[in-house]
This record gives sequence, C-alpha cells and structure tokens, in this order.
Amino acid sequence: MAASGVLLGVAAVGLTTTNVVATWQDPVFGEGASFQAANIGFEISGDGSTYRSGTSASDAVTMTATPATAMLPGTTVYTAVSLRTKTGSSAITVATKATTTAAGLPNRLLYAVVRSSTCTSSAFTDLGNYLVGGVTTDVPLSTALTDFPLQAATATAPGPTASLCFRLRLPDTIEVWTDSSVPGSGPPVWNFEGKKP
Repeated sequence: MAASGVLLGVAAVGLTTTNVVATWQDPVFGEGASFQAANIGFEISGDGSTYRSGTSASDAVTMTATPATAMLPGTTVYTAVSLRTKTGSSAITVATKATTTAAGLPNRLLYAVVRSSTCTSSAFTDLGNYLVGGVTTDVPLSTALTDFPLQAATATAPGPTASLCFRLRLPDTIEVWTDSSVPGSGPPVWNFEGKKP
C-alpha cells in the first residue's frame, strides 16, 4: 500500500482528486450471483405412454397409423402423437417447421390435424379442434400446423398431455395414379419446436 501511495502522489499532480481516484484506485472485484437456466422443454410420445425428448432425427418418435395397411389412392389413415411439458417447465408454445418428406408417396399425401384424445374419423367433426385443414379439407404435408400451447408442468410432475390426431390421405386423382414414384414408401416427418408463449 505504501507503493500505491507514492503512485497516487505522483499521479495527483495537475489532476483533481476525483480524476486521481477514478484513474489510479486499486481494482475491486465484485462477483455476481449464481445463475441457473430454467428447465424448459417438452416431451413427445407416439403411443401415449412412452415419452422422450426426440431432439434429433435418430431419436424421432414414430407415429403408428391405423389402419396399418398399404395405401391405395383414396385411402385415409389416422395416427396420433402426444406432447407435454417436462417436469419443472413453464408453459410453452409449440410450432412446427415445414414438413420434410422422402420422394414418392410422402410427397402425394395430404393431411389434417385436430386436438383430440381419440384418433378416429369421429375426431374430425368439431371445427374448433383443427390445427390444420378442415372437415373436408386436407393440405399438403409442407403446410405447418397452427401454433398450440402446452400448459406448465409442476416441480414434481410433467404438464398435462396435449393429444393430436393426424388424418393422412392419399388422393384418388390421376396425378397419383400416374406418378411412378408413388409405389415407393417413406415416412412423413414433422419437426415440433417449443418457443416462448
């Protein structure tokens, strides 16, 4: 501290006291509080019971279609997916990115989605439940779903389940019948993204 006093004395020549203190004062360090990221996120299930994060293509959840038969033009199948916030998560909004598809059959499929805990044709009669499409309107797979909310979880349990039912249809059109790539197969893929409500 004696050495510091000498430096202060030298530096003070021709300067105001305020300038000397601001320029030559010994450094003082302050440490901020400890910060932690919140546990925000959601889980997805293809069977309504086994949930996982599904954060990569290799961890994708498979939705099982019913009836599970080969699709002819004019065929309609139904498949369900369930989502919920992870334990400790606040409420979030879920959006979908544009669907990615393999060549052939997935590019010809049309779809509609409703919020429903049952996944049959009867789930598509209530106009207020639609996230995409309509009672008689199916859209291309590249059409994203309307954003929908997931309720907050508690500190000890995940949030309430949001059940979605997808209606997939292969149109009975000349374009489908004459498309040589349609006899192929491949899964349509939807990417669900959580974001701030």
